[in-house]
Amino acid sequence: MKDIISRRWSSIAAIILLISLLMAASGYAQTTGPKYAVELVVTRGEKSVETDADITFSETGITIVPDKRSFSDQRREFAYSQIKTVDYSYAKKPMISVGGAVAVALLISVFAPIPFLFLKKKRYWMTVNTENGYAVLRLGDRNHRQIAAEFKSRGVTVSDLIKEGK
Repeated sequence: MKDIISRRWSSIAAIILLISLLMAASGYAQTTGPKYAVELVVTRGEKSVETDADITFSETGITIVPDKRSFSDQRREFAYSQIKTVDYSYAKKPMISVGGAVAVALLISVFAPIPFLFLKKKRYWMTVNTENGYAVLRLGDRNHRQIAAEFKSRGVTVSDLIKEGK
């Protein structure tokens, strides 16, 4: 009887030890901060190209890594202490172009696409400036407020050009 009880206690102790090791290891694995999907504007020749990228916030700075390997040389890393300005703004873009409205009008009816000509979609932009470089980011519709809040929570002043009317 004592032998069965001691086996159970040893198996329970082994399980508790395994769980505590996993919990300790997971704490070390989570050293990177929040990660957000953005689009990084890069120059190729004389053209500006938007490419998918990820911005990661760490304790000391940000890292912007393009998703495509062809743009891997455009990786940017900025320490929070190096960042001079962060400008946040948006531009309005029509939901549907005039050509698209004409095509829809021909297919459906004449008056159906008229409301789409007056609807505008917002594109959110952020420019991070340092002494040695910069990054122009197109933010998503759902994460633009979170990214601005991440900068503010880390002591970086974000100039909201939307409110300033610039």
